[in-house]
Amino acid sequence: MQFDNRSRRSKILRDVNEIKASNSYTFTSVGESNLCMYELAPKEEITLHDFEDIASHRLKALRKIEELKLRHEKGTYDDFLASMTKELNPMFEPCILHKTTKDEDRNRIRRNDVIGHFALRLAFCRSSEDTKWFVTHEIELFRYRFQNETKSAIMNFFKDNMFDAEMVSQSEKEMKVEELAASYGLSPDQVRSTDIWEMDALDAVELVRKRKVFLRMGKVYLPYTSLITIIVQRLRSIINGAMARGNRYMGLIEEHDRLLPRLERLCKGGYGGKEYSATDGHTISRHQIDSASSKFFPLCMSSCHSHIRKNHHLKHGARRQYGLFLKAIGLSLEEALAFFREEFTQRIDSDKFDKQYGYNIRHMYGKEGKRQDYPAFSCASIILNNTPAHDDCHGCPYKHLAEDDLKSRLSGSKMKNENIAEIITLSKMNQFDKACTLQWELRHGQEPGSLQSTIVHPNQYYELAKEVIGVVKLGV
Repeated sequence: MQFDNRSRRSKILRDVNEIKASNSYTFTSVGESNLCMYELAPKEEITLHDFEDIASHRLKALRKIEELKLRHEKGTYDDFLASMTKELNPMFEPCILHKTTKDEDRNRIRRNDVIGHFALRLAFCRSSEDTKWFVTHEIELFRYRFQNETKSAIMNFFKDNMFDAEMVSQSEKEMKVEELAASYGLSPDQVRSTDIWEMDALDAVELVRKRKVFLRMGKVYLPYTSLITIIVQRLRSIINGAMARGNRYMGLIEEHDRLLPRLERLCKGGYGGKEYSATDGHTISRHQIDSASSKFFPLCMSSCHSHIRKNHHLKHGARRQYGLFLKAIGLSLEEALAFFREEFTQRIDSDKFDKQYGYNIRHMYGKEGKRQDYPAFSCASIILNNTPAHDDCHGCPYKHLAEDDLKSRLSGSKMKNENIAEIITLSKMNQFDKACTLQWELRHGQEPGSLQSTIVHPNQYYELAKEVIGVVKLGV
C-alpha cells in the first residue's frame, strides 16, 4: 500500500507539471456541442476563490433542482419542466447555452460548466450518500439541458463524444414503418411524425436485453425517449466510476489547509429541500407524543422515543436529533421542557436537570446562545454528520444498525418477512432513502412505488403519514 501511494503521488506530481507546462488546453469542446460527458478533467490553474465561486454557483443549481422535484413530486413532469425553465434558467447559464450567440460567452460558460462539475465531484466523492445525491441531480440537469438542444446540436454532441448514432431519414423510416409501429405501440402516422434514431446495438445493450427497442442487423432503432436513456446510462457510469477513483485519491491531496475546508463547506450544502424548523399552525402536546410515535414517526424517531420511555434519558446526539424533530412537528418549548423533565427526573433530581439539560433544550428553540432558529435534521445530516456510538439510539437505522437489529425493529411493525428482506437489501445497497420510503409505503398500506417520491427528511415522513391517514390534528 505504501508503494502504491508513492506511485500515485508521483503521477499527481507529473500531471501538475504537465498542466503548468501546457499552453494549449481548452475547456471548450472541439466541436460545437453545448453538452459534455465530463470524461476529460480540466487542466488549467485556477484560483481557490474562483474554484469555490464556480462550484457554489453550480451547487445552487443542483439544490434548486432538488427543491423543484420535491415541489412537483405529486404533479406532472411537464409542470416540473416548466418550473425548471422559469426558475433554473435565470440562475444557471449552462441551461441557456443553446441560446448564447457570442463565442466569448459560450467559451466562458462551457469552461465554468466543466470546472463546476469537477469541483463538486471532489466535494461529493468521499461517501456513497454524497455521491448518490450529486449523481442524481447532475443527471437531472443533463437530461433537462439535452432536451433543450436542437437536432443539429445533438448531432454535434454525438460527434464530440463518439456516439455512433444518426437520425433515420424519412425514406428509410417509411421502409420500416410497420415494424417500428409494432415495436413501440405507435400508429404508422405517429412513427412518421416521430424522430427515430439509429445506433449500434452494443451501445444499447441494456435496452436490447429488456427487449425495449427494435433491433435489425446489429442496429437498434429508437425514439428520443430511449435515446436519452442510453446517454444518461453512460453518463451515470462515467461519473460514478470517476468519483470512486476520486475517493481513493482524496487521501493524497496535500491541500489540507486550503482546499479540503472548501470541499467540506460545499459538501454540507448538499441537502436543499424544505427546512423544518416550525409548524404551519399545528401543535402537539407532550401527552400526544406516544400516539404520534406509533402512527406517524419514522423508524429513526420512534427508536429515540422508545429509548427515552424505557431508559428515561437521551445522550446529546439523540437529544438534538429527536428534540429538533419534536420542535418541528409543533411541540412548544414549554411542552418540550416538561416532556424531557418528566422523563429525566425519573433518574436525576429536578435541579440537576435544569443545570445540565434545560439550557440545551432552550438553545434548540433559539432562546439561548446565538438564539438561532435551528431546523430539524434532514436524512443526509443524520447519516453524514450525526454518527452514533455503539450504545446510542440516534442515527439512521438503515445506515447504522446491524442487520439483525434492523430486522428486529422492522419485525416489531408487523411486516411480512419478504418485505423486511427487501428493505434490508436496499439498506445493504446504501439506498437508505429508498428503504425508508418502502417502509413508509408498507406501513401505511400503500403499494411499493405508489408514493412516487423519495423520503429525504424525517419530518417529511411525518407529514406524509398524517396526510395519508387523513389526520389534521392529533387525537382527532
